[in-house]
Amino acid sequence: MKKSYLIISALILVSALMCLVEVLLNLQEKDISESTATMWHAVFVICTVLWAKYDAQENSVSRPFDFDFLVYVFWPVAFPWYLLKTRGVEGLLLLFGFMWILLIPWLSGLVAYVYYT
Repeated sequence: MKKSYLIISALILVSALMCLVEVLLNLQEKDISESTATMWHAVFVICTVLWAKYDAQENSVSRPFDFDFLVYVFWPVAFPWYLLKTRGVEGLLLLFGFMWILLIPWLSGLVAYVYYT
């Protein structure tokens, strides 16, 4: 199995776990801690950088020597650029999918809070 698929699977699994935590805490009218939220965002960024690295290797995309570092440091610009460069308009859909994975825990917690408390 390709490493990029494993990374996406791990992201989806961790996102589902974060959804569960957010929903359970919001049903008890508690907030998730700042350190946990920061950790989730850091894990997401690192996993997407690793995904871009392995995806570029698997698809034989030419990349500069410090590609991984540049994607990590300039993530808000470099990651969408990579998706658009390698996939065109389909890259936008993939970007929305990644953003959905990032935001679904927060949104599920918000829905649980609004409708059930």
